[in-house]
Amino acid sequence: MPKDPEHLRSQRLRAVNYQGDALRMGMNWTEEDLAKPQVLVDSAYGMGHPGTFHFRELIEEVSNGVYEAGGKPGVFAVSDICDGVVQATNGMSYSLISRDIMAAMVEIHALGHPHDGMVLISGNDKSVPAHLLAIARCNLPAIHLPGGTQLNAPNYVTSNKMWSMGAAVERGELAPEDLDLAQRGACPTCGACQFMGSASTGQVLAEALGLALPGSALVPAPLTKLLRYARATGKQILKLIEDDITPQRILTHDAFENAIIIHAAIGGSTNALLHIPVIAREAGVEITIDDFDRIHRHVPVLANVKTTGRYPVEYFWYAGGVPAVMLELRDMLHLDCLTVTGKTLGENLEEIEHNHFFFAERRGYLNNVKVARDEIIRPRTDPFGTDGGVAILRGNLAPEGAMIKTFSVPKEMHIHVGPARIFDHEEEAIQALVKRQVVAGDMVVIRYEGPRANGMPEMYFASTILSSDHTLNTTTALITDGRYSGAMRGPCIGHVTPEALDGGPIALVEENDLIEINVPERRLAIVGVKGQRLPEDHIQSIFAERRRHWTPPEPRHSHGILSLYARVARGASDGASIT
Repeated sequence: MPKDPEHLRSQRLRAVNYQGDALRMGMNWTEEDLAKPQVLVDSAYGMGHPGTFHFRELIEEVSNGVYEAGGKPGVFAVSDICDGVVQATNGMSYSLISRDIMAAMVEIHALGHPHDGMVLISGNDKSVPAHLLAIARCNLPAIHLPGGTQLNAPNYVTSNKMWSMGAAVERGELAPEDLDLAQRGACPTCGACQFMGSASTGQVLAEALGLALPGSALVPAPLTKLLRYARATGKQILKLIEDDITPQRILTHDAFENAIIIHAAIGGSTNALLHIPVIAREAGVEITIDDFDRIHRHVPVLANVKTTGRYPVEYFWYAGGVPAVMLELRDMLHLDCLTVTGKTLGENLEEIEHNHFFFAERRGYLNNVKVARDEIIRPRTDPFGTDGGVAILRGNLAPEGAMIKTFSVPKEMHIHVGPARIFDHEEEAIQALVKRQVVAGDMVVIRYEGPRANGMPEMYFASTILSSDHTLNTTTALITDGRYSGAMRGPCIGHVTPEALDGGPIALVEENDLIEINVPERRLAIVGVKGQRLPEDHIQSIFAERRRHWTPPEPRHSHGILSLYARVARGASDGASIT
């Protein structure tokens, strides 16, 4: 407990609010409880997906740790929706904005009540960035507890494989019972999915930023090790409160650069480009999508994990997880960054490097399955990829930027020109792909799916059909002002900004315009019309004429939270946030 009670926000507020004590004693708080540091224990617990359903035990263990260290936990919850559950439905439009709404609710819990610090428990696509956003905004001493991952399914089948299998069933290429069998086994336990998608990437970034205890990201959820991390987190938050270690002391520009370096090294989800700049902005730090491009050019991919690699993220944790990657890249990292241990990143790594038990207990699991550690987390001298692979493209089609995960794009597609196929809704593109109406060389444009137009849903169904087609995945690209799943692979360009609803150039593209992708030169541009190449000044004249005749479509959402999002959302290159 802090030596000076005036250090505690809760005690200062008690001095002016006599009703609050009475109300809390109505929940069986004792007078002793009221005098303790009060810790918000907020989680994403709910029944939306397996990534949160197991949180009750974690909540209990965090609370036990808080009690043991002399604090009083206050348990709250704001659950999240699952991108996988709502995929290819109208529910996907609610996914990205749920990040901002969830962060706002945690802010209300944290600052509306007299809390002195907080532990936030989450592990999935939007809940982790929401919690990191809330931590930066509230600036109370805080620790994030990652929610862990599932165990592997039979034959290493992962839930994201259901989309390509479903499309194969629709085309009569796969028996329905094969799909049914895969569905039954794809999620054998609670936890985040077994690939380095947005959920797993978010957990890694929480640890890389210094906001989670070392080694806590991606613990297999059924292991008691996760419960031990929960108990330790509950204890550690009291030390942060006593020493007044706030997120603003941790979330420096260098800390965000560390996170982007690790993002590159794990081949992380492209959705991080939407989240990290917003979290940084709340911390008073300027991070842009260009920082990703700059850093990814120089950082090798070390993690050989699904979906771009071979192994599940369960094995990534056994191989040493985030600390093992950091030790490989130690000379690239800012080691003087403060973390929630109360020590610097360099001090943490020094302890881990000389703590043989830390890695020995994990790598013994790999002995069980006869997989070498260096096959999962590659040594610096033998990387899985030579650079992190996220590139920012600009040009007359995306003046404010678009992103591509080049690491997962066939080399022959890094420079490509093809005719535009235009779809104003994802559903139309999906049907064309399923019915094989898209041919080799096409540039499939899916527009009016940006933040203000439709909440910026994932184009995952379309991308997975494309990537599973052995002809299209080396000849055909998807281009959208929407976004993609963290499990996306193949020639997919997203986050095109300005979006179509704002009159961005993507709104003016017509069938058979020639679109060029040039990754080495970081360019995305219209280079011809009606299949014929034209000089840039001619292209600009044609687009100016088209703009004179263009009118934006009626808003797709006229009421509810999506109508508010349509009015206030920033562009994708600025995080697509409402703040």
